[in-house]
Amino acid sequence: MFRTGMHNTIPVTVAKGVFCLFLLHTGTARAAEPGAPGAPIWGAQVKVSRGVVSIERDGQRYPGIVGARLKEKDVIQTGGNGSVGIMFNDNSTLSLGPDAEVLLQRYAYDSTTYMGAFDAYIKRGTVSVQAGNIAKQAPEAMRMVTPKAEVTGTAKNYVVSVGE
Repeated sequence: MFRTGMHNTIPVTVAKGVFCLFLLHTGTARAAEPGAPGAPIWGAQVKVSRGVVSIERDGQRYPGIVGARLKEKDVIQTGGNGSVGIMFNDNSTLSLGPDAEVLLQRYAYDSTTYMGAFDAYIKRGTVSVQAGNIAKQAPEAMRMVTPKAEVTGTAKNYVVSVGE
């Protein structure tokens, strides 16, 4: 009927699987906690990416592919044929056209109170902005800065174009 020792294999395998799921769950929970040591605070995710798109983080360059996560101090760049759509945790969106460069200077969001801060520096290119919960709660908390101007306030949707 059963081979010797086989009846112990299934419960041990199941126990190992449950333990691994537990570790994954607790590891994910820790990474999401603000201020957890060594845990990056992800504020956004690439939803659409076409052509050449890159993310510069801590001196390293990464491909700006769909699903890539973004955080404060990241620089998003598009090439001559590139475009990217980014969704932030507060439901704000940024859409960058070709030859654009944007620095996420500051991004913090509390999903319980909908309060936070969102500052981006648009160095070049055309960027479409759709304000989310941060700007709805406090319009002055969302700022788009360019080399020559600053956009803040109650606008829900706008386009910023910066030439070199």
